[in-house]
Amino acid sequence: MDDRLATLYLLPPPASTSWAGTPGQTIQSTIVRQKRDPLTLDLPLFWYDPRWCELPTSQADDLAVAVSRHNILVSALRSDLSGPDVKTDFHAPQSAADSDSKGENADDKAESTTEEPTYFPRIVPYRPERYGLSPKDFDHATIIDVRLMMPRDTSGRFAYSPEQIARWESKNPSDAETDGSWVPAATFPPDVDSFEKLSSKLNQLRQLAPSAAVFTSIGPFRLEQEVPLAVAAKPDGLIVRLDQVALEPLQLAALTRRARQLINDANGKKVPLWIVPGEITADDAVKLVALGADAIGIDAWCNPLLDVPDTGRSHYSSSVDFDDLADDALTERLERFSGLYLSLQRVPVKERLGSFSATWARTLAVRALR
Repeated sequence: MDDRLATLYLLPPPASTSWAGTPGQTIQSTIVRQKRDPLTLDLPLFWYDPRWCELPTSQADDLAVAVSRHNILVSALRSDLSGPDVKTDFHAPQSAADSDSKGENADDKAESTTEEPTYFPRIVPYRPERYGLSPKDFDHATIIDVRLMMPRDTSGRFAYSPEQIARWESKNPSDAETDGSWVPAATFPPDVDSFEKLSSKLNQLRQLAPSAAVFTSIGPFRLEQEVPLAVAAKPDGLIVRLDQVALEPLQLAALTRRARQLINDANGKKVPLWIVPGEITADDAVKLVALGADAIGIDAWCNPLLDVPDTGRSHYSSSVDFDDLADDALTERLERFSGLYLSLQRVPVKERLGSFSATWARTLAVRALR
């Protein structure tokens, strides 16, 4: 696809700037957590809302691992990737998952090393109704995402599909369909029914998931009202779902900039802003970072990996190599993103963006090029 933010340019340093390579450059980012040590992320990219119910659990588990091996945070519950009492590679230590993929004995592997186990970077989607959630989901989580926005299914309903409910309840999808069970969102009393109660919920989740940073996510429709209220609850980060509406390119850029300003104005300068932008290129992702985002949702890059041919779904075999599929879909984009992201570090913050469009320059408060 073409760059959505092509009218906006990432600027090099001025011609008079002395240029030298900077050793030890890193793309890692740090999240300052409330009352806990900071959390380091290897890559500021995440897969926010995979539709795991479109794949059999065994394939969903393999795909989650394949994407996570690129240091991309992946959102998934255990019930998204397996049946009851079935272990998933995605939730296992990385060494064990790698051993399984190579046909090695994971127990022997574990005995041969005394290193602290590491786990795949993982987001736990904490929905208001808590569908599909189990206490084990909190173990070794990276991010807990308290979703305050009522979800709209692909049908347009504020509801969950029969296939999705069947996956979370470990039922046969055909049984759920027989029940006619489109399940309305917020069927149960929501866990967080007001912003006033959000702070206590975030603190409770910090106790349940001491390894994680606890975020909250909101939609794009009421940023002026909801961002200050969300920041007042002291989350470790805020996710804004700009993919929920068809935005013009300038609107996407302006809302990202505005969300960052609103967070700062609410005494949240250290609160990370994560954006889910919809369809973007690697260049767009870095421009959103330059506009104030700290991490970018890349669902548009990862969702096509769910489109396994029907033969692969019904007769799962090793012929479906999700590692190769993920490499083909992601490697070039990640290289481009990383290179541009690192190049930003050589340019002062206020000098990173410019546009030949007077409208863009004025709206985004970036340098007007002429």
